[in-house]
Amino acid sequence: MLYLVAEEPADGVEIAVEQDAARLALAGPPGGEELLVALHGATLPRSPGRETRWLTDPALGDTTPAMDPQQEHTWPDLEQLGSDKRDLADEAMYRSLKSKLFDEAYPPVQLGRFRVVQTLGQGGMGVVYAAEDPQLGRQVAIKVIRDDRLREGAKDRARLLREAQMQAKLSHPNVVQIHEVSESDGALFIVMELVKGCNLREWLDRETRPLAAILERFVEAARGLSAAHQKGIVHRDFKLANAMVGEDGRVRIADFGLAVAGQSEQETEPERPPGSAAAGHTSKHAGTPTYMSPEQVRGRDCDARSDQYSFAVALTEAVFRRPPPPAIERLADRTGALTLPTDPPAPQWLRQALTRALSLDPADRFPSMAALIDVLVETPKRRKRRALAAGLVVALAGSTALGATFFAETRPRECSQYEDRIGEIWDGVREESLRAAFVATGAPYAEQSWQRTRGMLDAYAKEWAKVASNACEASRPDSPLSARNLAESEVCLGRQYRSFASLLDEFATADRALVANADEAVAGLSPPLQCIVSSSTPSEDRPAGPTNPRVRELLDRGKLLTLTHEGREAVSFLDYALAEIRSNSDVAGEAEGLLLLGRAKGRLIGDGPGAEENLNEAFNRANAAKYSALKWEIWNELAQVQAVVFDAPREARKYLKHAKSERHPDPRVAEVALAAVESEILIVEARPLDAVALRRQALDTLNSLYPADHREVMLARLSLAAALGEARQLQEAHEMHRQLLADLQREYGREHPLTARVELNFGLDLHELEQTAAAREALEHARAALVNTYGERHLWVAKTEVALAQLDLDDGAITRAIERLDAAMATYEVLVPPTHAERITALIVLAEAHQRNGQTPGALAVYRELLDIHDADPAHSSVDLFTTLANIGDALCVLGQCADALPYFARSIGLKSPDLSSEPAMKALPLRGLGLVALADGEPQLGAMLLQRALTILEHAPLERLGLEAILIATMRELADAYTTLGSKPQRARELRRRAAELESAH
Repeated sequence: MLYLVAEEPADGVEIAVEQDAARLALAGPPGGEELLVALHGATLPRSPGRETRWLTDPALGDTTPAMDPQQEHTWPDLEQLGSDKRDLADEAMYRSLKSKLFDEAYPPVQLGRFRVVQTLGQGGMGVVYAAEDPQLGRQVAIKVIRDDRLREGAKDRARLLREAQMQAKLSHPNVVQIHEVSESDGALFIVMELVKGCNLREWLDRETRPLAAILERFVEAARGLSAAHQKGIVHRDFKLANAMVGEDGRVRIADFGLAVAGQSEQETEPERPPGSAAAGHTSKHAGTPTYMSPEQVRGRDCDARSDQYSFAVALTEAVFRRPPPPAIERLADRTGALTLPTDPPAPQWLRQALTRALSLDPADRFPSMAALIDVLVETPKRRKRRALAAGLVVALAGSTALGATFFAETRPRECSQYEDRIGEIWDGVREESLRAAFVATGAPYAEQSWQRTRGMLDAYAKEWAKVASNACEASRPDSPLSARNLAESEVCLGRQYRSFASLLDEFATADRALVANADEAVAGLSPPLQCIVSSSTPSEDRPAGPTNPRVRELLDRGKLLTLTHEGREAVSFLDYALAEIRSNSDVAGEAEGLLLLGRAKGRLIGDGPGAEENLNEAFNRANAAKYSALKWEIWNELAQVQAVVFDAPREARKYLKHAKSERHPDPRVAEVALAAVESEILIVEARPLDAVALRRQALDTLNSLYPADHREVMLARLSLAAALGEARQLQEAHEMHRQLLADLQREYGREHPLTARVELNFGLDLHELEQTAAAREALEHARAALVNTYGERHLWVAKTEVALAQLDLDDGAITRAIERLDAAMATYEVLVPPTHAERITALIVLAEAHQRNGQTPGALAVYRELLDIHDADPAHSSVDLFTTLANIGDALCVLGQCADALPYFARSIGLKSPDLSSEPAMKALPLRGLGLVALADGEPQLGAMLLQRALTILEHAPLERLGLEAILIATMRELADAYTTLGSKPQRARELRRRAAELESAH
């Protein structure tokens, strides 16, 4: 952005600012040339004998005036010159420079809350900037959509928003994550994960890559595309430049700018590679000509097989250093023949796979990206296995080989040296580096979390070394233990060693969510003592599970994601992991992965049907693998789904009975887990006092197993307080939350998310106890702490928003309540299915807010959505059908469409709801509704009769508990109107209106 006069100085330039801030002297090392820089319309002196020239910013076009070095010249005012032509990144740089030179504060360049740093690139859809998110303390990439890509205004904006929201639901290790979509000053922009590294083309160009490395990178890219296809997203412009290779070596698919879910219309023009035959051609179809599939060239609908074609073009280019002929040329050739290059040489199986994927007819390609991945992954493995088998002379049978290898390296050494073995991955240097990684997250609780985690890691390392040493001693020739028992112990210990190493690697790149749950992650490691096998150990209790290191690595990663409550990311990763686990034919690993996936779907995102399907499949695979230790967990998780997600206690008890009948490797731990699920069933059965008793018992068990500050003990206390709330023992629940909050603030810090979760419950207690100001303070702080760890889009943040919205409604701040509820709903739309219980609660509160704001159409739309949710799966619905039908009918009557309300009131009359037997006042709602329908139909006699019946029920019921006072008042006035219409009972009509007025003034 600067305009320089005279020769450029040598390295080591120093800047000196003159007092009038009009001219700067930039001097190099002693004796170097002086360089003048002028700003703010200053006048430059003549420079006799010195060559003077302008160095201009090309963004300013031809605005630079001619300059005669022998004359004085007035420098143009840079505040005005080109300011309308600078992009956001240039403007940010310009303001930063002015701030440094003139010691003045200039506001940063902002897009919403994001601070623009630099331009990363420009494409067909818009400009991509690197930016900072000060709220979450992270760097992001922001794509600002070009105005000319929104030719149809609101329609195009809505389409792009829908597509971006769909892509935001796609959370996968090999896809660039979209964080949010927003607008600022009319500009639509998409906030994404910032990937530091290069694209796949640059990665290939930097050095000659071996085929194995190329295939590894492309398999990762294929997995990203496959994950997108499973969500119904087709990329439509895959190419080398759209796959990023991060500094961590992981490939991520980027730039879904042309992706369309369920659409066939192309929105952008193709790139025009310099010097290519198509460089002068402008296509109306989306994509890049070299990579476009035949159906894309023809302008036909594109599906996942189109991406497969583009992927195969890119892989062909990577392997042979040149792409195959473009589809448009092959289509012009009557034969459509494809001949791949013969140099450099490539395996025949790969050539066959590429030829199939590049078929002109989509039906001739692989049925899916997953099928192509299987070929790219499995074929080299099969060849390697055959080679190994040919040279194998002696091998141990089955799964013992891995463990035997682990200990074979160390048996010649002293058994005490296992401390050195664990010390190779856990020592003072590693300890310090991990502490630095925790602190680098900026989490306010990072140091406290590290101190707890470090102690647990130390203890685990020492225990593992001790158990491994004992196993080593037992391997001596004079040991009474059998070779089989030793081999099983060795396999188990080797597996634990790798899990410990993997966890340390995860900690090295930890984010705030993992830092917050680090101690729980260490506690989740399998205890080394479980690996000791003797001849008396029952076969059911012998170490089991996957032995393949890669499978174990995938499962450990999935477990961490579920632990840190990253629901969508966990589900997406486990879907991807299971595909690879199956390719390894690891049945035990598949069973464990399916259990993790079912748990993530059930507990984290409330997807009951999906969880049930995965868990049933997990049980079948555990049976096939004879993985007995897993069965009770699967049954227990199925019971949890039935109770919490489906609200079906009878089915839940069936599964719980199976869980209790299975063998439990650690009975006391299993006892607590089983009690936790049974207490959920008791709450659904409306037996909260029994649930309280059971949770007290579970807490006593945990207190006997762990210290008072253990995470499991803290969570059990939180669970007990929740049960007390369900039992309406509000004061005791409130006191328990208060004590737990104080303990967590001391142990974890006030900003820790676990502390925030308790503070959220504490705020809800205060709300119920009508301590509104204190409740708001607690909830606002809980929200801020949760956002600080998880960002704006998280289920706990959404839950807090709903609680705050209810406070706003109590305070009459209806607009603010609706804003909070809209924010919560935006989170639910991305993270959970429509049937999620918390989403349904938010819808109910949103409908109430619309009603209180006089927005009956908005409330009606919400009630109809609730009805649709119920009717989609009545057997598993948690929607209150009776109340929903009554609310739809009421809303229609308010809108003057009472005749249309008849089917809703009539349907509610025939329902057999538990609420109707326990709360007889509810029976008045459909009667009143039918009375209003009769009045609207011109039948006041029938209307008066129905309204009188409804009023009789309401007058003899405890209305305050149900919040039906307003219904009583309305019914009185409606009945009075009916009598007036009939011209009968005038005294009764006056009495009804008088009583209605008295009740209204009293409330």
